[in-house]
Amino acid sequence: MHYAIFGDLHGNLEAIERVWQVFESEGLSERVVLNTGDNVGYGNSPEACVQFLQAHPQILTAKGNYDKNVALFPERETEYQKKWGRERPEKYEALRRDSTAISGESRHWLHALPGEVEISLEGLPLVLTHYSPGSKKGLGTWTSDEELRECAAQTTARIVVCGHTHTPFVRSVGGVLWINPGSLGRSLDGDYRYAVVMLDDGQKPRAELKYVRE
Repeated sequence: MHYAIFGDLHGNLEAIERVWQVFESEGLSERVVLNTGDNVGYGNSPEACVQFLQAHPQILTAKGNYDKNVALFPERETEYQKKWGRERPEKYEALRRDSTAISGESRHWLHALPGEVEISLEGLPLVLTHYSPGSKKGLGTWTSDEELRECAAQTTARIVVCGHTHTPFVRSVGGVLWINPGSLGRSLDGDYRYAVVMLDDGQKPRAELKYVRE
């Protein structure tokens, strides 16, 4: 069985609509779809993106840092202003704007997202997270095998699906298949990035990185 993975949508409605068409054409939308979070922030359609995710219950979503910060913006505006207002004004403005743009229902949905999701796919334990299991360390192409082995020691999962760094990679280290699909809505090269994990009988789990041109 094959399962679709995406994350770091960042309010880009066109990205999820385009890639969802691919999922439908390949039968991937008929089963669980994994989403590493950061559904809002920077894009033009934060509310529509949340509504899209809510309308597709087969999408399992972990909470990203932008999800949390947008959800909590009303009570933490002063804190965020001090933290990012001067050094990262574009981030502060993205949080402020999206907090204004989303509905109360969407704010509650973002706030209620789990930090990690533990499930079993085809009998294999899997952790879905925005960062890395049990921490807020972002994993990318620069992460060493030693660091991944240390992370693997913190989980019983055989597959870890993560996001946050916008850097797509697939690696097998420490008895774990590590998958970062890259950013669907705000990739470094502008493509709509996602991944597919393949859990076929009699074979080790594997994954492929995919993209759709913007």
